[in-house]
Amino acid sequence: MTYRASEDVERFCVDAHPKLVAALTHQFGEQWLAEDLAQEALIRACDRWAVVRELDSPVGWTFRVGVNLGRSHFRRRAAERRACARQGRAADAAVHRDPDVADRLGLQEALAALTWRQRQVVVLRFFLGLPAGEVATVLSTTEGAVRALTHRAIAVLRASLDEPFVAEEVPDVS
Repeated sequence: MTYRASEDVERFCVDAHPKLVAALTHQFGEQWLAEDLAQEALIRACDRWAVVRELDSPVGWTFRVGVNLGRSHFRRRAAERRACARQGRAADAAVHRDPDVADRLGLQEALAALTWRQRQVVVLRFFLGLPAGEVATVLSTTEGAVRALTHRAIAVLRASLDEPFVAEEVPDVS
């Protein structure tokens, strides 16, 4: 979906938010974190709407911002744990869990078996529904690399999941 006029920013946020939360949940495994990341990424998209609306994939750009924010989150947590360890204190072990995590555990474990790049491709292709060309643009790679990563990721998912994994390929409109 293309968003061109500045008054479309609100509609973009309403349309993109649930997709981003789902995609970032699959990328990082924590819904509460995904909600925070999606919200911050959408705020940044709104702040830069004049540029973002002209991109081939505003949702892809926003997902990438969310991923970068998530990586920063985990780097900070790791630094906090190292600092606590140096001081001889235990880091806070309490982890917020979504009540439905058990229902998604099989998928989360299967996604965790993928490489970081494969997981990004799967999330962008199948959860956000972006065609290979847009995924290539978002990840700064080639369309052939996206297709190869998708192929390998599906093979890993099929081997990891109990039930057969049938990926519906997103048609490329090129």
